[in-house]
Amino acid sequence: MKKILVVFGTRPEVIKLTPVINELKRNSKFKIVLCSTGQHKEMLKQMSNIFKLKINYDLDIMTRNQNLNNLTADALKKIDLLLQKEKPDLLLVQGDTTTAFAASLAAFYHKIKIAHIEAGLRSNNIYSPFPEEVNRKIISLVADFNFAPTQLAKQNLLKEGFNSNKIWITGNTVIDAVLEIKKKLNNVFISNKIKKKIESEAKQKFISDKYILITMHRREKFGEDLKMILILLKELAEENSEYKFVYPVHLNPNVKNPVNEILQKVKNFILLPPVDYLSFLFLMQNCRFIISDSGGVQEECFVFKKPIMVLRKTTERNEAIDAGYAFLAGHSPKKIRKLFYLIDEKVSKGFNFFNKKNPFGDGKASQKIVKIIKNKLANTV
Repeated sequence: MKKILVVFGTRPEVIKLTPVINELKRNSKFKIVLCSTGQHKEMLKQMSNIFKLKINYDLDIMTRNQNLNNLTADALKKIDLLLQKEKPDLLLVQGDTTTAFAASLAAFYHKIKIAHIEAGLRSNNIYSPFPEEVNRKIISLVADFNFAPTQLAKQNLLKEGFNSNKIWITGNTVIDAVLEIKKKLNNVFISNKIKKKIESEAKQKFISDKYILITMHRREKFGEDLKMILILLKELAEENSEYKFVYPVHLNPNVKNPVNEILQKVKNFILLPPVDYLSFLFLMQNCRFIISDSGGVQEECFVFKKPIMVLRKTTERNEAIDAGYAFLAGHSPKKIRKLFYLIDEKVSKGFNFFNKKNPFGDGKASQKIVKIIKNKLANTV
């Protein structure tokens, strides 16, 4: 029996790893050990409850006002001790977080095989997203299995000189997860329960109204860029009083404080605390369109046929831009304003943003990944 250690620390990692974990558990040839670093502790707790994950180890690495150096060093030390204890045959990580980077580096030092889900994403700017672009590049250097979600991701790896024998195109596991959750949201009892919960948090009814869903949390826009965008969003809300603007606000004080300062008194802005994943997808399913700097949201919104304005200067998910449902706005107020009214007008006219197949896969990525791991590990001693 092969032992696979799965390490995660943030909500997106749990979302995208859970379908693979469940698929691995169906195979008697694997023993699965789950480790949370606790990088996003409260959000992670929500996710493990939703997906019913039994976590074997919680490293609890986060401390108040922790910087990247301390976070990485703490994660590296604690994962090192765990690897010595468990001695896995394979480390499985997802994406480009500090958790995924530190776990991969620790496993490399122990000469343990590494599987990287969502490999090959590139913005080609090491400071955007920061520090994720560098994290994922380094993970690629040490990974034995690079599971690229798309052909473009594979090409990125090949351009960087990686061996094609270590790259497989699988689709993105987030599509597996969201398609499964969509079934729950289509249940009237479940959707009504979620609706009541969200509106209770908001202290008002708004789901039946037209609303625009907003998320912003990226580290590279902390400070003046974030404030500039928030001021513009305030102006757009005041100009479009017929719409609600719904914003689940990240707990990081670098986000939370300026958001509250600038938007709290805007009548048609609804500021929510961080919502659980079911609630977030429910908000996505029922919104008019999305404004976000998230990477994962660019993939998830296709399932619900919701166009998205991407508040970033670059994206590692250019497939969404090419498919015609995502629009790269950068941090320019002028461009954000122009795209807001362009998207809104197209939605009003019933424009079909989703006339191409989903560039991120068919919902069977997890099956493909586990089949590859099974075949390859079977050939090792």
